[in-house]
Parts: sequence; C-alpha cells; structure tokens
Amino acid sequence: MSERLIALASGVHDGNPPKVSAADMVRIAAGAGYNSVGLWVAPGENWRSSTSGEVSAVLRETRLIALDVEVIWLQPGGKPDPMHHEIIAIGGEIGAKNCLIVSSEPNHEITKYLYEDLCEHAGRAGMRACLEYMAVTEVKTLDDALDIVNAVNHPAGGILVDPFHHERIGHKPEKIREIPEHWLSYAQLCDMPECGVITDPDAYLVDAIDGRLAPGEGSIPVDAMARALPPELPISLEIRSRHYREQYRDPLERARVILERTRAFLTNMDEN
Repeated sequence: MSERLIALASGVHDGNPPKVSAADMVRIAAGAGYNSVGLWVAPGENWRSSTSGEVSAVLRETRLIALDVEVIWLQPGGKPDPMHHEIIAIGGEIGAKNCLIVSSEPNHEITKYLYEDLCEHAGRAGMRACLEYMAVTEVKTLDDALDIVNAVNHPAGGILVDPFHHERIGHKPEKIREIPEHWLSYAQLCDMPECGVITDPDAYLVDAIDGRLAPGEGSIPVDAMARALPPELPISLEIRSRHYREQYRDPLERARVILERTRAFLTNMDEN
C-alpha cells in the first residue's frame, strides 16, 4: 500500500499570498517530513513567469507532490475568468493533483456553468476541480455542493470537505458519508477549540484564519469526520492558527509540530 498523502496547506504560513514563497513552502514541507504540499497561486503577485520552473525543480528535488493549488474564487457576473484558467494551467505545469474552488456567485445555475468550465480546464491539465462549501460563500452547505457537482457530473469534479466549515454550518459528521466516494479527491483536516455554528460573517472569517488547531487538540468531532472519509484519502492540514503562529514562529518548526500531532491523532484513531 502506498503511503497516504499528507500535505502542508498553504494557509499554515499565513497571508494571501503566504509570507513565504511557493518554492520555500515546498522546502519547508519536505524539511518537516510531509510527502505533499499545498500551494497558493496568485498570478502576478506571488507567482511570476519563472515561479513554475523553480517550484517544479524543488518538487522534483524533494520528491514531494503538489496536492493542490488555491484559490479559485468565483465572483458574481456569469463569465469564466481567464485568471482562473491561468491558476489551473499553473497547477498543471507543476503537476498539482487538485485545484480548490469556492463561489460567491448567488445563482446556482450560473455557478454550475462556471464550475463546468473549470472542470473542463482542470481535466485537460490532469487535475480535479474540488468545490468547497462554507457558510460565508454562496455554496454554503454540503447539499449545495452536491447539487452543483452532481448536476455538472464531470469526471474531473469533486467536493472538498473542511472540518471547520462542516462544523460551522451545523452539519453532523455523518453527513460526510452522503458524498459519493468518486467525488472525493482529498480533504482538509483541522480542529477548533469550540463546537457550533457562527452566524456573524466577520467573526466566522477571523475564526477560520486564527482559530484552528491540529486534529485532536480541540472540541469538535474531527475524529468522526475523519472516519466518515475513505481511510487512505489524501489530506491537507489546513491549520490556520494564531496559536501556532505565536507559539511556533519558525515556519519549519510550526509545520513539523502540526504533522507530529496529526500523525499521533491518526494513529490513535486507527487503534481505537
């Protein structure tokens, strides 16, 4: 059996784009013991014409896999965005497995049209187009995501589960089992100090950026969520956390501690 992919998510090293370069994200992930990495791709900001070559070289050198590139954020308007196509093309150049998509388009029929366009581009690039649901977007619930992805029914499609958003919208862990396995390409993993729904958008976003913990360190039923996913599904450790930024200021140490605690959580889950 091949080793499960566990990625260092780009958000661990705070900022949009992150404060470390894409190539350094790969180096940090490799140095901390990960076998894959997530990368923030913002053409013209953190991603220049030479970045793909540099990142590809570091991925080859470290033998890491780019699990995903993010973020493609659909905006109201109804027209495909060339910038989104560029992000997917960059993902294809570096061999990324997935691209992360969220949507602020309120009309789900338009969202389906835009999502299908992204699936077409992702498929040609050898990637999966994974739609994430979260309460502060217009694809708020798992039911919303299922409606869109099932309607488009593209082989490159997918749904991304993040325990933070799953909990904050009020879903039970078992609801994850409603996702057909063929729509799962990878999932995110995290914990939080407190359970429950957050209705204030500003508080929600602050909590999403500052309030996360490593799996098993908080109060939400992340173990039940993890058990609801296929056992060897690749995971991205989306630990955007003020606690970790302040406690472990060195990015390499932060990444290493998060991985160690996640592995302990997964081992404990397997044993129980």
